[in-house]
Amino acid sequence: MLEITRYVEELKERLHLKSDYALAHKLGITQPEANHLRRGLKVPREELCIKMAKLLGKNPVELMLVAQKDRAPVEGKEYWELARTAVDVMLHVPSHPRYLPRKVEAIGKELRQMEAQCLLYENGAAETEPVRLMETVERTVDALMEYWNLWKQGEPLYPNYLLANKDAVHRGVTIRRLLVIAAEQAASNTIMADAIQVMDDQRQSGIQICYAFREELMKSVTYQRLVQAFKRHGSAAEINAAVFDNEIMVMARAYERVPLGLTGGRVITRISQQEITWKPHVIEELSPAPLFDMTRYVREYAGPELFKADLARLRRESREGVGGCEGGARLDASVAGG
Repeated sequence: MLEITRYVEELKERLHLKSDYALAHKLGITQPEANHLRRGLKVPREELCIKMAKLLGKNPVELMLVAQKDRAPVEGKEYWELARTAVDVMLHVPSHPRYLPRKVEAIGKELRQMEAQCLLYENGAAETEPVRLMETVERTVDALMEYWNLWKQGEPLYPNYLLANKDAVHRGVTIRRLLVIAAEQAASNTIMADAIQVMDDQRQSGIQICYAFREELMKSVTYQRLVQAFKRHGSAAEINAAVFDNEIMVMARAYERVPLGLTGGRVITRISQQEITWKPHVIEELSPAPLFDMTRYVREYAGPELFKADLARLRRESREGVGGCEGGARLDASVAGG
């Protein structure tokens, strides 16, 4: 039986219509049409749905969606049911507390963006949405962090996103993350102490954490092409991106400096604009997965001592003018954290 018949019966009961003739007269249709409508043998047109809705005191969209569902083939009915559920939520959202209509508005914005296979989040949502992605990942995460300072203690990604990473590892997800260290960062003992703390936190959470020195990595044509590809797709200058299950990715498009106090004090850098996309060709072009096979430049972090030895090697070669480690880095010292 068609679902629309439930509304027909409700209409008859509310208006005390005892016969198909009375129903037909009220709706302005023929008696046979009213009979077919009541028995579920016919789906009403949009105009009739609107008339029935007004008599019932309901939103016409509800009845039109039910009619569309009844009219649809079996394989399409579930999608109309989803549309009906979404509309039902939209129609019954209270105006207070203000959080509720704002939340529904945000969901509506997301739904409109989905057609383009791309979602854009700003400010606070730019930091919380990757946590939700991490909560849904099932197999793998490959991440590239040129701006890795966000992982420091007291910075935006610590501890919520780190804890979400840890929970994913416990579910059996393999997470690989590459930190790219620029030359002027490598020259600072303070910044390198931060890097060690970040990598220790990642390693202790079960993440396969790797690092590379940017000026060495830029010798690779693979990395050069990847950097250019990120630039074409609107990435922030300092890349911060991750691919989940090789089917959806998140990418930072912009950062901003934000003071924590009202009258100055400590300032942090956060991601102010984040893009999530599941376009297959974009994921294929921007996936950082190939970088983890570049063992000449990319090294797995195995603890502070081995990292410090590698850092000493880099600094020595830089002083001697070997390996092209001087200049060329894009992350200025103020953004890098001192």
